[in-house]
Amino acid sequence: MKNVSLSCLAVLVAAFSLPVAAHHSNAPHFDSTKPISIEGVVTEFQFVNPHAWVYLDVISADGQVENWNCELSAASGYRRQGWTDDLFAVGSALKIDGIAARRDPLGCSYQSGTLADGTIVARGGQITNGEDVLSASVAIDLIESVDLTSMVGTWISTPRRRGGGGGAPQSGDPAVRYADQVTEAGMTALLAYDQRFDDPALVCSPSSITRGWSEPGGPSEFTQTEDQIVIRHEYMDMLRTIDLTTREHPSIIQPSLTGHSVGWFEGDTLVVETVGFEAGVLVPHPGLVHSDEMKVIERLTLAENGNLLLRAYEVTDSKYFTKAYTGNSSWTRSDIPVSAYNCVELGGISNIRQD
Repeated sequence: MKNVSLSCLAVLVAAFSLPVAAHHSNAPHFDSTKPISIEGVVTEFQFVNPHAWVYLDVISADGQVENWNCELSAASGYRRQGWTDDLFAVGSALKIDGIAARRDPLGCSYQSGTLADGTIVARGGQITNGEDVLSASVAIDLIESVDLTSMVGTWISTPRRRGGGGGAPQSGDPAVRYADQVTEAGMTALLAYDQRFDDPALVCSPSSITRGWSEPGGPSEFTQTEDQIVIRHEYMDMLRTIDLTTREHPSIIQPSLTGHSVGWFEGDTLVVETVGFEAGVLVPHPGLVHSDEMKVIERLTLAENGNLLLRAYEVTDSKYFTKAYTGNSSWTRSDIPVSAYNCVELGGISNIRQD
């Protein structure tokens, strides 16, 4: 490993000491005040993104067989921690400690599982048997030939701070949280949003360019030519193209989730301006929506001798916002490749609006 400062290394270690995080807030679908413990036989293990699921047959108190479904975190993060598709083998015995689903009587949020041989599999990714840690460690190293003066390369998100923006999960009533930030039209749209059923991730959408940046432990890849920068986020297979040849947007833009981006350098800072959005969800949790008038300005700079990428952004929306929404996020260089996310949402009854 070359040219990595101690502080950057500390960030890297911290990033992979945290549990694998879910793509959306757990609270709307599961009740933390209702812990459950079930034992049964595995009937299926769906090792997919944005959530893996394990299904098992459980004998109920009245002797009936019930097929339970328990939600884990994203398969992409677990694979980097050494998990494999056959971790929960069909036909094997499994005890699960979890949290009861709010709307599915046979659903749970998986917190910890115990296999027949005593191996404990934690939601955060660690696999232990006695005192031995069995899960593979994540290889964190820098590509030898990386140019530390360039943003080109692969980056992985650092742990996000509460209140730091970037689509990080927030708590509370959005109507109260954003009361002084939205117009009357914005409040009407906000009140119509219910994250339990309207979270874009439930239809395998990255939600917004703000949310797309911020998947915990999610890698992103920057490539650059003379004319453009392409950013590929692993999360929801999101792709962005930034035009470096102009600061002007076309007079007619087909609205889209990612909009139309132009970029330029101000010294060592890459400034990206994006317009041409379709109306949507800026922050899924607890919910901040935007109109087709949204404009996003991002400023990206290198720090820690080129090993840390910092992003600050400002979001304005003349229809829905009374003032700018701002935030920041950061990434460290990594040799972890960006893989296909291939989203398969399996939330079932918990995600279905019941009027």
